[in-house]
Amino acid sequence: MILCIGVAADPTFVHGVRALAQGTTRFAVVDLPTLALYGDLDIPLDDLRTTRIRPGDGGPEISFGEVSAVWARPLNVSAAAPDPRSAHRADGQYQALCRLLEAVDLPVLNPPLREASNASKVLHAVSLAPVAGWRIPRSCLTNDPDTALAFVHDCTHGAVFKGASASKTWATLFRPEHERLLPRLAQSPTLFQERIAGPDVRVHTVGEHAFGELIESGELDYRTAHGTNRYTALTPPPEILEGCRRLVTATRVPFLGVDFKIEAATGEWFFLEANSMPCYEGYDIRAGGAISRALVERLTSGATTT
Repeated sequence: MILCIGVAADPTFVHGVRALAQGTTRFAVVDLPTLALYGDLDIPLDDLRTTRIRPGDGGPEISFGEVSAVWARPLNVSAAAPDPRSAHRADGQYQALCRLLEAVDLPVLNPPLREASNASKVLHAVSLAPVAGWRIPRSCLTNDPDTALAFVHDCTHGAVFKGASASKTWATLFRPEHERLLPRLAQSPTLFQERIAGPDVRVHTVGEHAFGELIESGELDYRTAHGTNRYTALTPPPEILEGCRRLVTATRVPFLGVDFKIEAATGEWFFLEANSMPCYEGYDIRAGGAISRALVERLTSGATTT
Protein backbone atom coordinates (compact mmCIF):
# COMPACT_ATOMS: atom_id res chain seq x y z
CA MET A 1 0.00 0.00 0.00
CA ILE A 2 1.18 3.52 -0.85
CA LEU A 3 0.70 6.10 1.88
CA CYS A 4 0.04 9.67 0.67
CA ILE A 5 0.58 12.43 3.25
CA GLY A 6 -0.31 16.00 2.40
CA VAL A 7 -3.05 18.61 2.29
CA ALA A 8 -6.26 18.17 0.32
CA ALA A 9 -6.25 21.89 -0.54
CA ASP A 10 -2.85 21.53 -2.26
CA PRO A 11 -3.46 21.11 -6.04
CA THR A 12 -0.16 19.27 -6.49
CA PHE A 13 -1.07 16.73 -3.81
CA VAL A 14 -4.50 16.19 -5.39
CA HIS A 15 -2.86 15.76 -8.81
CA GLY A 16 -0.57 13.05 -7.47
CA VAL A 17 -3.37 11.20 -5.69
CA ARG A 18 -5.44 11.22 -8.89
CA ALA A 19 -2.52 9.69 -10.77
CA LEU A 20 -2.30 6.88 -8.22
CA ALA A 21 -6.06 6.36 -8.44
CA GLN A 22 -5.77 5.55 -12.15
CA GLY A 23 -3.82 2.40 -11.34
CA THR A 24 -4.58 -0.72 -9.33
CA THR A 25 -2.21 -0.27 -6.41
CA ARG A 26 -3.78 0.20 -2.99
CA PHE A 27 -3.18 3.58 -1.44
CA ALA A 28 -4.32 5.55 1.58
CA VAL A 29 -4.50 9.32 1.99
CA VAL A 30 -3.82 11.38 5.11
CA ASP A 31 -5.00 15.00 4.98
CA LEU A 32 -3.00 16.87 7.63
CA PRO A 33 -5.72 19.39 8.67
CA THR A 34 -8.20 16.55 9.16
CA LEU A 35 -5.61 14.58 11.11
CA ALA A 36 -4.98 17.53 13.43
CA LEU A 37 -8.67 18.17 14.08
CA TYR A 38 -10.07 14.66 14.29
CA GLY A 39 -7.34 12.03 13.97
CA ASP A 40 -4.50 10.50 15.96
CA LEU A 41 -0.85 9.68 15.34
CA ASP A 42 0.98 7.02 17.35
CA ILE A 43 4.74 6.61 16.73
CA PRO A 44 6.43 3.95 18.92
CA LEU A 45 10.06 5.08 19.00
CA ASP A 46 11.41 1.56 19.49
CA ASP A 47 9.85 0.32 16.23
CA LEU A 48 8.85 2.98 13.69
CA ARG A 49 7.26 0.42 11.37
CA THR A 50 4.53 -0.10 13.98
CA THR A 51 3.42 3.53 13.61
CA ARG A 52 -0.35 3.90 13.37
CA ILE A 53 -2.40 6.75 11.94
CA ARG A 54 -6.12 7.28 12.43
CA PRO A 55 -6.79 9.78 9.62
CA GLY A 56 -9.91 11.25 11.21
CA ASP A 57 -11.96 11.14 8.01
CA GLY A 58 -13.91 8.01 8.91
CA GLY A 59 -11.50 5.76 7.04
CA PRO A 60 -9.68 2.78 8.56
CA GLU A 61 -6.59 3.07 10.73
CA ILE A 62 -3.32 2.94 8.77
CA SER A 63 -0.48 0.77 10.00
CA PHE A 64 3.02 1.44 8.69
CA GLY A 65 3.52 -2.32 8.65
CA GLU A 66 1.23 -2.40 5.60
CA VAL A 67 2.93 0.50 3.83
CA SER A 68 5.34 -0.23 0.97
CA ALA A 69 6.21 3.39 0.06
CA VAL A 70 5.27 6.94 1.00
CA TRP A 71 4.51 9.96 -1.15
CA ALA A 72 4.96 13.00 1.08
CA ARG A 73 3.97 16.64 0.52
CA PRO A 74 3.61 17.73 4.16
CA LEU A 75 2.75 21.35 4.88
CA ASN A 76 2.63 22.87 8.34
CA VAL A 77 -0.99 24.00 8.58
CA SER A 78 -0.84 25.09 12.23
CA ALA A 79 -1.09 28.80 11.37
CA ALA A 80 -4.56 28.19 9.91
CA ALA A 81 -5.87 26.21 12.88
CA PRO A 82 -9.15 27.42 14.46
CA ASP A 83 -7.82 27.44 18.04
CA PRO A 84 -4.52 27.14 19.96
CA ARG A 85 -5.04 23.49 20.86
CA SER A 86 -5.55 22.50 17.21
CA ALA A 87 -2.55 24.62 16.20
CA HIS A 88 -0.39 22.82 18.76
CA ARG A 89 -1.58 19.41 17.53
CA ALA A 90 -1.05 20.34 13.86
CA ASP A 91 2.47 21.61 14.47
CA GLY A 92 3.40 18.62 16.62
CA GLN A 93 2.07 16.12 14.09
CA TYR A 94 3.85 17.88 11.24
CA GLN A 95 7.19 17.92 13.09
CA ALA A 96 6.79 14.28 14.14
CA LEU A 97 5.88 13.09 10.64
CA CYS A 98 8.80 14.94 9.06
CA ARG A 99 11.22 13.21 11.43
CA LEU A 100 9.48 9.86 11.05
CA LEU A 101 9.74 9.97 7.26
CA GLU A 102 13.46 10.68 7.52
CA ALA A 103 14.09 7.78 9.92
CA VAL A 104 11.67 5.00 8.94
CA ASP A 105 12.90 2.12 6.81
CA LEU A 106 10.62 2.80 3.83
CA PRO A 107 10.99 4.35 0.39
CA VAL A 108 9.84 7.96 0.78
CA LEU A 109 9.29 10.36 -2.08
CA ASN A 110 10.52 12.82 -0.81
CA PRO A 111 11.80 12.85 2.79
CA PRO A 112 10.82 16.40 3.83
CA LEU A 113 13.96 17.08 5.89
CA ARG A 114 16.43 15.46 3.49
CA GLU A 115 17.45 18.54 1.46
CA ALA A 116 17.33 21.49 3.82
CA SER A 117 19.74 23.87 2.07
CA ASN A 118 16.87 25.45 0.13
CA ALA A 119 15.93 27.30 3.32
CA SER A 120 18.68 29.72 2.24
CA LYS A 121 18.80 30.45 -1.49
CA VAL A 122 22.49 31.34 -1.73
CA LEU A 123 23.61 28.44 0.48
CA HIS A 124 21.44 26.15 -1.62
CA ALA A 125 22.90 27.32 -4.94
CA VAL A 126 26.55 27.36 -3.90
CA SER A 127 26.17 23.96 -2.21
CA LEU A 128 24.54 22.12 -5.10
CA ALA A 129 25.99 23.82 -8.19
CA PRO A 130 29.52 22.39 -7.69
CA VAL A 131 28.06 18.91 -7.21
CA ALA A 132 26.42 19.12 -10.62
CA GLY A 133 29.22 21.11 -12.28
CA TRP A 134 27.08 24.14 -13.13
CA ARG A 135 27.48 27.92 -12.88
CA ILE A 136 25.13 30.17 -10.94
CA PRO A 137 24.42 33.84 -11.63
CA ARG A 138 26.62 36.36 -9.80
CA SER A 139 24.88 36.80 -6.46
CA CYS A 140 24.88 39.08 -3.43
CA LEU A 141 22.92 38.40 -0.25
CA THR A 142 22.97 41.49 1.94
CA ASN A 143 21.13 43.75 4.34
CA ASP A 144 23.46 46.69 3.63
CA PRO A 145 22.07 49.30 1.18
CA ASP A 146 25.50 50.46 0.00
CA THR A 147 26.66 46.90 -0.73
CA ALA A 148 23.46 46.18 -2.63
CA LEU A 149 23.69 49.34 -4.72
CA ALA A 150 27.35 48.73 -5.57
CA PHE A 151 26.49 45.21 -6.71
CA VAL A 152 23.59 46.41 -8.84
CA HIS A 153 25.74 49.06 -10.53
CA ASP A 154 28.36 46.41 -11.32
CA CYS A 155 25.87 44.20 -13.18
CA THR A 156 26.30 44.99 -16.88
CA HIS A 157 22.94 43.52 -17.90
CA GLY A 158 21.00 44.66 -14.84
CA ALA A 159 20.10 42.91 -11.62
CA VAL A 160 17.11 41.12 -10.13
CA PHE A 161 16.19 40.74 -6.48
CA LYS A 162 14.12 38.22 -4.53
CA GLY A 163 13.62 36.71 -1.11
CA ALA A 164 16.45 34.68 0.36
CA SER A 165 14.52 32.05 2.34
CA ALA A 166 12.49 28.97 1.46
CA SER A 167 9.29 31.04 1.29
CA LYS A 168 7.85 31.52 -2.18
CA THR A 169 9.18 34.69 -3.76
CA TRP A 170 9.09 36.50 -7.11
CA ALA A 171 12.09 37.72 -9.06
CA THR A 172 11.87 41.48 -9.69
CA LEU A 173 14.01 43.60 -11.99
CA PHE A 174 15.89 46.28 -10.03
CA ARG A 175 14.95 49.73 -11.33
CA PRO A 176 16.10 53.24 -10.32
CA GLU A 177 12.93 53.77 -8.26
CA HIS A 178 13.95 50.85 -6.03
CA GLU A 179 16.96 52.76 -4.71
CA ARG A 180 14.84 54.70 -2.22
CA LEU A 181 13.64 51.39 -0.75
CA LEU A 182 17.14 50.04 -0.04
CA PRO A 183 17.16 51.23 3.63
CA ARG A 184 14.52 48.55 4.26
CA LEU A 185 17.25 45.92 3.78
CA ALA A 186 18.28 46.47 7.40
CA GLN A 187 15.18 44.50 8.47
CA SER A 188 15.00 42.16 5.48
CA PRO A 189 18.17 40.70 3.92
CA THR A 190 17.57 40.24 0.20
CA LEU A 191 19.19 38.22 -2.59
CA PHE A 192 20.42 40.22 -5.58
CA GLN A 193 21.56 38.44 -8.75
CA GLU A 194 22.92 39.55 -12.09
CA ARG A 195 20.18 39.34 -14.67
CA ILE A 196 20.43 36.44 -17.12
CA ALA A 197 18.52 37.51 -20.23
CA GLY A 198 16.94 34.48 -21.84
CA PRO A 199 14.41 31.68 -21.36
CA ASP A 200 13.82 29.56 -18.27
CA VAL A 201 14.07 25.78 -18.10
CA ARG A 202 12.50 23.43 -15.57
CA VAL A 203 13.83 19.87 -15.44
CA HIS A 204 11.92 17.38 -13.30
CA THR A 205 14.00 14.42 -12.24
CA VAL A 206 12.43 11.18 -11.05
CA GLY A 207 15.37 8.93 -10.23
CA GLU A 208 17.10 8.33 -13.55
CA HIS A 209 14.32 9.92 -15.59
CA ALA A 210 14.36 13.60 -16.56
CA PHE A 211 11.64 15.73 -18.14
CA GLY A 212 12.64 19.14 -19.47
CA GLU A 213 10.57 22.13 -20.53
CA LEU A 214 11.70 25.42 -22.06
CA ILE A 215 9.70 28.44 -20.92
CA GLU A 216 9.68 31.68 -22.91
CA SER A 217 7.88 34.59 -21.29
CA GLY A 218 7.39 38.31 -21.72
CA GLU A 219 7.69 38.68 -17.93
CA LEU A 220 10.89 38.54 -15.92
CA ASP A 221 9.37 35.85 -13.67
CA TYR A 222 7.33 33.57 -15.91
CA ARG A 223 5.18 32.44 -12.97
CA THR A 224 3.57 35.90 -12.86
CA ALA A 225 2.34 35.66 -16.47
CA HIS A 226 -0.94 33.94 -17.23
CA GLY A 227 -1.86 32.63 -20.66
CA THR A 228 1.01 34.29 -22.51
CA ASN A 229 4.00 32.02 -21.83
CA ARG A 230 5.29 29.65 -24.48
CA TYR A 231 6.16 26.15 -23.26
CA THR A 232 8.20 23.68 -25.31
CA ALA A 233 9.30 20.17 -24.38
CA LEU A 234 13.09 20.03 -24.21
CA THR A 235 15.71 17.32 -23.96
CA PRO A 236 18.47 18.89 -21.83
CA PRO A 237 22.09 18.55 -23.02
CA PRO A 238 24.12 15.65 -21.62
CA GLU A 239 25.99 17.75 -19.06
CA ILE A 240 22.69 18.96 -17.59
CA LEU A 241 21.26 15.45 -17.44
CA GLU A 242 24.41 14.12 -15.82
CA GLY A 243 24.38 16.98 -13.31
CA CYS A 244 20.77 16.19 -12.41
CA ARG A 245 21.71 12.56 -11.76
CA ARG A 246 24.54 13.68 -9.51
CA LEU A 247 22.16 15.90 -7.57
CA VAL A 248 19.74 13.02 -7.04
CA THR A 249 22.59 10.85 -5.75
CA ALA A 250 24.18 13.54 -3.58
CA THR A 251 20.95 14.78 -1.99
CA ARG A 252 19.34 11.32 -1.82
CA VAL A 253 16.16 13.00 -3.05
CA PRO A 254 14.68 11.12 -6.03
CA PHE A 255 12.20 13.80 -7.16
CA LEU A 256 13.54 17.27 -7.90
CA GLY A 257 12.32 20.29 -9.84
CA VAL A 258 15.54 21.86 -11.14
CA ASP A 259 15.39 25.44 -12.43
CA PHE A 260 17.76 27.09 -14.93
CA LYS A 261 18.15 30.24 -16.97
CA ILE A 262 19.71 30.09 -20.44
CA GLU A 263 21.60 33.20 -21.49
CA ALA A 264 20.22 33.99 -24.94
CA ALA A 265 23.42 35.65 -26.18
CA THR A 266 25.73 32.73 -25.34
CA GLY A 267 23.49 29.69 -24.84
CA GLU A 268 25.06 29.09 -21.42
CA TRP A 269 22.94 27.42 -18.72
CA PHE A 270 22.85 28.89 -15.20
CA PHE A 271 21.54 26.91 -12.23
CA LEU A 272 18.98 28.60 -9.97
CA GLU A 273 17.65 25.97 -7.56
CA ALA A 274 16.55 22.36 -7.12
CA ASN A 275 13.18 22.20 -5.37
CA SER A 276 12.67 19.00 -3.38
CA MET A 277 8.89 19.55 -3.16
CA PRO A 278 8.08 20.97 -6.58
CA CYS A 279 4.64 22.02 -7.77
CA TYR A 280 4.74 19.96 -10.94
CA GLU A 281 1.14 19.48 -12.06
CA GLY A 282 1.16 22.13 -14.81
CA TYR A 283 4.36 20.73 -16.31
CA ASP A 284 2.95 17.22 -16.05
CA ILE A 285 -0.28 18.13 -17.85
CA ARG A 286 1.72 19.65 -20.71
CA ALA A 287 3.90 16.50 -20.77
CA GLY A 288 0.86 14.26 -21.15
CA GLY A 289 1.21 12.83 -17.64
CA ALA A 290 4.77 11.55 -18.15
CA ILE A 291 6.02 12.89 -14.81
CA SER A 292 3.13 11.31 -12.91
CA ARG A 293 3.69 7.98 -14.61
CA ALA A 294 7.34 8.01 -13.58
CA LEU A 295 6.40 8.92 -10.00
CA VAL A 296 3.74 6.22 -9.79
CA GLU A 297 6.14 3.65 -11.27
CA ARG A 298 8.75 4.52 -8.66
CA LEU A 299 6.25 4.39 -5.80
CA THR A 300 4.58 1.18 -6.87
CA SER A 301 7.62 -0.90 -7.74
CA GLY A 302 7.12 -4.00 -5.64
CA ALA A 303 3.90 -2.71 -4.07
CA THR A 304 0.92 -5.01 -3.61
CA THR A 305 -1.86 -4.46 -6.14
CA THR A 306 -5.56 -5.09 -5.71
